[in-house]
Amino acid sequence: MPLKPIFDTNVFGDIQDGKIPESDWRFLLRHRPGHGWPLSPVTALELLAGVHKVPSEKFSRVRGQAELVYKLSKGRVLEDAHFLLCKEVLHVPFLLAHLRPALITDYMDVVRCARSLEEIRERRVFVRRLLTKGNGPGHAGFNASVVKKLVAGPKRQWSNATEMFASEVYPQWREHFQTTGKRLPDEMRSGVESRLAWGPGKAKFVEAKLAWLGASTEPGLVAEITKRLDAVLEFATFVVRQFLLGNYNLEKHESDVYDNFQLHYLAFERFVIVSGDSDLSKRTLTSHQAGRIMSFESFLRSL
Repeated sequence: MPLKPIFDTNVFGDIQDGKIPESDWRFLLRHRPGHGWPLSPVTALELLAGVHKVPSEKFSRVRGQAELVYKLSKGRVLEDAHFLLCKEVLHVPFLLAHLRPALITDYMDVVRCARSLEEIRERRVFVRRLLTKGNGPGHAGFNASVVKKLVAGPKRQWSNATEMFASEVYPQWREHFQTTGKRLPDEMRSGVESRLAWGPGKAKFVEAKLAWLGASTEPGLVAEITKRLDAVLEFATFVVRQFLLGNYNLEKHESDVYDNFQLHYLAFERFVIVSGDSDLSKRTLTSHQAGRIMSFESFLRSL
């Protein structure tokens, strides 16, 4: 089965910065399928969420990344990994709010075609000869509030799941943090390092995920999803360990939300993640899916 790559956001920044040679980029383009490799909605959301945060004078960098994405994907966008889980594994309707692939394509087109950030804000970007207007005739435009709202949902789910995972280890961590500034008593800290401590927490994490998706939490299904989400769980284990032992602040590690949701694609054997983020590989090193997280160079060698 041909590998279906999920290109992480950092890949496009590395291309812009010259960390990935131009010759390698051209080689990749020559070997892409005729219809391109579809973009992950996680990668798209990370790019789109940063559009209105970037200073106007640096907008060209964001626009450049959108152009690189288009060349690689031909404007195609995958379904959300949770949508695929619901459709192919859980056999339940996917009812959560999300950006439809076609709308993500439209939003990326607006960023790609805009000559400045002001053009996006004023809804005067020409896309396929249509002027962005937001409502009424013309191209649908770029609605930053929609992107912000949809990013907020996964952030809440990730935060809630991490705190629930931590509560499986030490239910009183909130009270202890308020009185001592630490989330664990000193006598518990060494025990947290043992991998054996995470078994019950992983099961609860998966049960919460299934409940969030509106699926059954019967033991057989929990076991199957636990196996499919092995890299997700290894990543979550790392974060919870940092959360309990250090000063890890969920609000200050926004990129971890995107990494967590990107890893969900490894639930399907046909996908690999192509990333320049060495931390992502380190945090999932003990997962049986670790071999499907590849550097750009490794993916090129597989073509």
